[in-house]
Amino acid sequence: MSTVTRPLEPDWMFEHLACESDLIMHTPHSTFSGRRKWLIFGCTSSLWGAIFLLAVGCSPPPSEKDRALAEVNGYSITVGEFERSYVDVLIRSGQNDTPGARYSHLNTLIEDQLWYEEALRRKLDADTSLALFIDLARKRALGGRYYELEFLEQLAQPTETEIRLAFARYKQPVIARHLFYGNETDAYAAYTRLQAGTSFIDEAQICFQTSNFDSTAGWLGEVRYFQVDDAFAEAAFSLATGSFSAPVRSRQGWHIIKIEDRIATPIITESEFQNRKTGIASLLRIRKRRLEGDRFVRTFMENRDVRVDPQGLRALDAALARIERRVSGAPVTLEDDYDTPAPPLTSSTPLATFVIHETVQTFTAEDYFFWFSELPFREARSRPAASIGRAVRNEAFALAGIDANLEGDAIVQRDVEYYTRTYLANSMRQLDPDSTLIDALQSTASVRIDSLFFDQIMVR
Repeated sequence: MSTVTRPLEPDWMFEHLACESDLIMHTPHSTFSGRRKWLIFGCTSSLWGAIFLLAVGCSPPPSEKDRALAEVNGYSITVGEFERSYVDVLIRSGQNDTPGARYSHLNTLIEDQLWYEEALRRKLDADTSLALFIDLARKRALGGRYYELEFLEQLAQPTETEIRLAFARYKQPVIARHLFYGNETDAYAAYTRLQAGTSFIDEAQICFQTSNFDSTAGWLGEVRYFQVDDAFAEAAFSLATGSFSAPVRSRQGWHIIKIEDRIATPIITESEFQNRKTGIASLLRIRKRRLEGDRFVRTFMENRDVRVDPQGLRALDAALARIERRVSGAPVTLEDDYDTPAPPLTSSTPLATFVIHETVQTFTAEDYFFWFSELPFREARSRPAASIGRAVRNEAFALAGIDANLEGDAIVQRDVEYYTRTYLANSMRQLDPDSTLIDALQSTASVRIDSLFFDQIMVR
């Protein structure tokens, strides 16, 4: 990465959607086959249930974080290590959170330790690829820690009033309809027409391009407060019945929401609120982190003034297409569907520029491929500019962590150690496809599990 003088005119404004924080994935906007219904329900039930269970049932007090759940040949697997790694697995895999899944994860951590020890015995830590991975792990940890300090630790906790309002909304679903757009311009054009008197149902015919008038266009039906995209939910539940919103940006795109009705107000008792208060507060904290986190990351990246280089983008897109074809076995061409051959991609090919301390930095192909293992390949192929933006975001946060002198931070060092241990364990695991070696390692290992303690704090 090199320093350059600022160009007079922008090359390509970076797609800011790639700048949003990656905390919990949402399902894509979709349709029900054969019916004009559009779904904006943001989280899969399994993942939302997992987070809920973690929030209310798997979060021990700070005094227990360092207590050992298991010991493997003298190494302690602590409550804190289990909790951090388990949440990461749930978020990445989307699997259900169950007592069985928690036991299974503890067994995985025990296996990881055995694999790690075997990797050290075989001197896999001397492999040159490990040094490259540690550098990636270090920058990943620096960026994550910077985000924690600058945002998460500054985020105010939900107030009693906010928790009570969230509980009331949780108890009373709404009946909603919406218009969906892929960009802000189209959304605001529709909003202007609605304000000028166009009916919502007529606008829905235009939005969803119905061949014949369809009274169900844009119909969502019953929407529950904690079962939809965060921004969508906050906008929808703030509306009066019969009114529509200004365009709302969700993780899927832009929406104009109309509330058709509300389910009859249930009886809300103080005892029920007190029973559910802890869980509702946890869900609300997660929502605030997501909403405010997206805004924090977006603002941070807007201040970086990221600009994608069009020629570098074409070169990257062509190179990724060739990689994809080689992997899939499809014929490889030089032109890759371009009218003229794309420029060659080298390690020094500029892909973007961004600003750090009023100095313009060049983000090259080498920088991009440094982060490549962290980037969704599907996005890289379908939206290469967004993929570049995601990589730039990772780099910018890591540099911010370095500028904040976080390299000596205890949590950064802990995370790098954890990533490194996991990397070496996985390297060994790949050498034992039939489980012969792990069986031998387990038979000679000294493993002690505090089952009673595990049951008390992890399965309740």
